[in-house]
Amino acid sequence: MAASTVKAATLYVNCGGRIGLTSIGAALRAAQFAGPSTINVSGACNENVVIQSLDRITLNAAQGASINDTSGGNLATVNIDDSRDVAINGFTISGGAGGADAVDCQDGSVCRLNGNTIQGAVNGYGVGAFFSQVFLDGGTLQNNFDGLAVINGASGRATNVTIQNNSIGIEIRTHSFVNTTATITANSGSGVFVHEGGTFSCPGCQITGNGNIGLILNRDSSARLYGAFAVTGNTGGGIQLAEESSVIFPRPTGTVTGNTGGMDVYCGSSYTTARGATTNIGGGTTNCVEPSP
Repeated sequence: MAASTVKAATLYVNCGGRIGLTSIGAALRAAQFAGPSTINVSGACNENVVIQSLDRITLNAAQGASINDTSGGNLATVNIDDSRDVAINGFTISGGAGGADAVDCQDGSVCRLNGNTIQGAVNGYGVGAFFSQVFLDGGTLQNNFDGLAVINGASGRATNVTIQNNSIGIEIRTHSFVNTTATITANSGSGVFVHEGGTFSCPGCQITGNGNIGLILNRDSSARLYGAFAVTGNTGGGIQLAEESSVIFPRPTGTVTGNTGGMDVYCGSSYTTARGATTNIGGGTTNCVEPSP
């Protein structure tokens, strides 16, 4: 279709209906040449959705709308691939048990996930970002293996999100970055696991009540915690550093206290540093020594 004839489209999907568009996949096919498109969805959509090489797509959920895996967990419930400025708003998105993720954002995509409940990928990621950018605002990631995984040079921002009841709350690895104000709580393993050159920025996140260590930094990874942050009540200890990793608490505005089963901030061997751990964590326990200026 010539560029001069491409116009924005608004489409309506009634999953489970008998007439009109009855699946998100059908609406995406209809929007393929329509330019920026908004797809308003109602009902329970039992399908695996692929958004591939499409830009400026918005999926809006009517109250109670859901997207549910039908592959037995062999495919992502929603796969966003090579697509820019894709927004998914207000859905319950459920993965399966087969090892695939509930939502994938990959291959240079920009994904905006707002107010969704993303759950059920018990052997996969609630949200997985690979070589892409993912922005989460509000909503819940729950009952997945990793709530949020940002991997292979990807970046993520999670604002006002609750990440709970997963095996691991957030995983960051292979030179990836996450900035978050999330509440990361009641995960059976670690709250946040950063490794292989990952970077974690916490301007006020809450890492509380997780079943293992609150924040783990391994293998040349780093973290910055500032604002009204808290790392409290984690069963295996608060923050653990190993293998040339570092953390900084630039101002005494948060707390790392009351973590059982280990120190509040523990510096392992192999050249770890924790600047501000002796002054800016609200009195928590640590074996770290302030690095030289």
